[in-house]
Amino acid sequence: MSGLNGNVEVTLALPAYNEEKNIVNVLNDSVASLEKLRCAWEIIVIDNCSNDSTKELVRQYSEKEPRVRIIVHDENRLYSGSCATAIENAKGKYVAIMDSDGQFVAADLPKFVDKLRNGANFVMGWRRNRNDPFMRLVTSAVFNFLGKFWLKYPLHDLNCGIRMFDRSFVDNAKIEYKINMVNPELYVRAKLANLKLDEVEIQHFERTEGITCHNFWKSWKIFMDVNMYMRHLRKRFKS
Repeated sequence: MSGLNGNVEVTLALPAYNEEKNIVNVLNDSVASLEKLRCAWEIIVIDNCSNDSTKELVRQYSEKEPRVRIIVHDENRLYSGSCATAIENAKGKYVAIMDSDGQFVAADLPKFVDKLRNGANFVMGWRRNRNDPFMRLVTSAVFNFLGKFWLKYPLHDLNCGIRMFDRSFVDNAKIEYKINMVNPELYVRAKLANLKLDEVEIQHFERTEGITCHNFWKSWKIFMDVNMYMRHLRKRFKS
């Protein structure tokens, strides 16, 4: 079914920064998975001011598959900015935002859609079995600890790179903070709007191409920035 005819049911948004080595494979896999949903769909790639050929590759792809479109930032708005652009421009009844580095797959989207169709408004992925280097696992553990400490985050995986939500969540998902993460703010928005949260286990693959946008060798600064971010979000609960 074409996402260009009638209402779009599923939007898959792919934030991308210098993903020329991954983006075509991710698009191929995502298109194949979305076709299996047998509903109207679209893919939006948000190019966050890449300095490689990511946007050119996506534009070439969209010429052959018009349900794929691209939005290009003229400056780097960090990961949260790319997610904000995705939310503002998504047409779907259900909206997924998935990292475009190849570590997550759209084949897991039916699990999310099933949860949303059965009453959830915001569904987070859970990487029960992770394929990450040691330093990233440590950093993620710290993020999860801070989320539980400051925000009482109830789910397993605070910083998972795939999540999906419905239009009632979109109406409450304004992103204000500029940082290379987004899930804590999305969670706070959902809680303040009294929306229903859920999670699903997803597949997680090792990154084989490209470079992460996080500099884990500056872990102390990352800790301080994220800790301050969580503290500010905590104030939202009290305001």
